[in-house]
Amino acid sequence: MSRLVYLMGASGVGKDTLLDAARVRHPEWLVAHRYVTRASGATENSVALSPEEFEARRRSGLFCLSWTAHELDYGLGIELEAWLARGATVLVNGSRNALPLARQRLGDALLPVVITAPETVLRGRLRQRGRESDAQIEARLARHRELASALPDAARIDNGGTLAASLDALDKLLILECHP
Repeated sequence: MSRLVYLMGASGVGKDTLLDAARVRHPEWLVAHRYVTRASGATENSVALSPEEFEARRRSGLFCLSWTAHELDYGLGIELEAWLARGATVLVNGSRNALPLARQRLGDALLPVVITAPETVLRGRLRQRGRESDAQIEARLARHRELASALPDAARIDNGGTLAASLDALDKLLILECHP
């Protein structure tokens, strides 16, 4: 059964770290990269595009999903649909704001998953990353609280402990969802 595992969570909860670990443990799962209008970070699986390149690809219909967040454009390529048509399990770093479009476009293949972590852990990760000011970190924590209480129908994985425990939780979720 094909599934698009659509990970959502506040910046710093460890979505990309979890995706990288899933790729190593499960080479049969496909981890899709995102297209984004900024340089990629060291832990991100993304392709940097200029705003002009991004818009040209959007106009050409090369994105399965696209959205704007934090004054940046993000996209997931149309290869997702080809992979799903072949029965693949695909994992992506998605966006809560693009979830309605993802549901509309991908239907039953979509498995929304909220990645969470305790605020103290999240605050420490954001400070260590060094990309945001204290005010920006507090704004991200507010969005984290909002997301943690939203989407009651989405599965949840707490990524505040060990990476192995989070990956085990993802494994269990996919076993239940793909082989009920």
